[in-house]
Amino acid sequence: MAEIGKVRIRVPSSIKAGDVIQVRTLVIHPMERVERDPQGRIVRKRYNYVNRVVVTYLGRTVATFETTQSVSENPFFSFTLRATAPGRVRVQFFDTRGGVWEGTADITFS
Repeated sequence: MAEIGKVRIRVPSSIKAGDVIQVRTLVIHPMERVERDPQGRIVRKRYNYVNRVVVTYLGRTVATFETTQSVSENPFFSFTLRATAPGRVRVQFFDTRGGVWEGTADITFS
């Protein structure tokens, strides 16, 4: 778990103005899942999982994802956006224990 919070983002290498592109991102995170005792009751503890992902492009929030503990370890997200101008895409991951990690990728036109 030494790499917890490491974020990877990929955007296409060839982008033209107005293209709808696919952005792929992954964060290294253990994503603890809820456990139950033998009677089926939830074991009370402070579970640690990514519960929100925020995407900004050109300084504007373009997507927000709310997640649950059912997302797998080292979650991968893929989404599309229209590349209207060269600029930076930033993806922030928030977890239930207050952790915040982010990664960026530059969109350049070819």
